[in-house]
Amino acid sequence: MLINGRKIADKINKATARKMAVLRRRGLAPKIFVFLIGHRPESEVYVRQKARLARHLGFEFELIRFDAKAKEKNVIKKINAVQRQRETVGLIVQLPLPPKMSADNILSKILPDFDIDCLTDANLGRLVSGRLGLEPPTAGAALEILRALKIKLAGKKIALIGAGLLVGRPLALILAGSQATITVCNSATRDLKKICLASDIIISGAGKKNLIKPGMVRRGAVVIDAGFSFGRAGAFGDADVVGLDKKGVRVTPTPGGVGPITVANLMRNAAICAEEKFRK
Repeated sequence: MLINGRKIADKINKATARKMAVLRRRGLAPKIFVFLIGHRPESEVYVRQKARLARHLGFEFELIRFDAKAKEKNVIKKINAVQRQRETVGLIVQLPLPPKMSADNILSKILPDFDIDCLTDANLGRLVSGRLGLEPPTAGAALEILRALKIKLAGKKIALIGAGLLVGRPLALILAGSQATITVCNSATRDLKKICLASDIIISGAGKKNLIKPGMVRRGAVVIDAGFSFGRAGAFGDADVVGLDKKGVRVTPTPGGVGPITVANLMRNAAICAEEKFRK
């Protein structure tokens, strides 16, 4: 029972396109910058998806590449320069960064008004307090799927696999007020199978192929697979989709599940930031 992420993303993109049409008619040219540092195959895939959709929706788009051995001060200097441009409405630093580079240091240099990925300390603080006007794109994709399935979260048991900055951590903050029971799992978690079998909803962002097997999921559960890994045979999520589908579990495929919604959410955030910037 595959969940069609592209169908959900299409609705978001249509609304974003309408916002962008209004801005373009006013003679504005909102621009998104993506910083890509190093050469990871999965990052290249993500960046191509962002570039294609951004241009389709009416954004200007520029990819800024740095070698994996680039100095942090040079990356930060370029970030500062980009943020001074009038057309800039969104700035993305594609994660993960090379091992010797500090993500915390680089992300801290992004101004909150351009942080469409919602990764800066300021925007995470607003998320905690419920004052952030944007949804973190990947965490928001999981929420969009639950809305599309019309699932009421109160009383549900939810397993979050992975406590990373993109999926697990923001989702734990967002879902804290949902009246669901949240269990956050990581690489040191014991009895992961037992936790998953007891859960109504499993949301995974571990990035480990076939981590979630059919024997770990009870019939009737929902599996939202936000994990992504890249091999010679292509792209993979965390879930054994074929096995789960045969079991009657509602599950997002990879590709075509969480990914399109994540990119759609990112563009929606950029359009919101553009409206706010040019309104000011």
